Amino acid sequence: MGFDEVHKMDITGDGVDETVGVRRNDDGSVEYHVDVDGDGVADMLATDKDGDGVIDSVLLDHDGDGKFDAAAVDADGDGNLDAMVEK
Repeated sequence: MGFDEVHKMDITGDGVDETVGVRRNDDGSVEYHVDVDGDGVADMLATDKDGDGVIDSVLLDHDGDGKFDAAAVDADGDGNLDAMVEK
């Protein structure tokens, strides 16, 4: 399953562009797969559940092992990620 778009942009704010693969799903949701460390594997998966341009949840792989170990969500729908759980 490929991406609809691939972009290079500085997501982390460190001055280095990350690769962002964008997948637009049939249900209207949009996924942003971000490779932070340049190894070709997404370290961050941000999801916009309703396609309104606002991220609703983010999965993170802090240690780069290819498995997501933290999740952040917009629990109250105000557009800000406000709840985080780490494994």
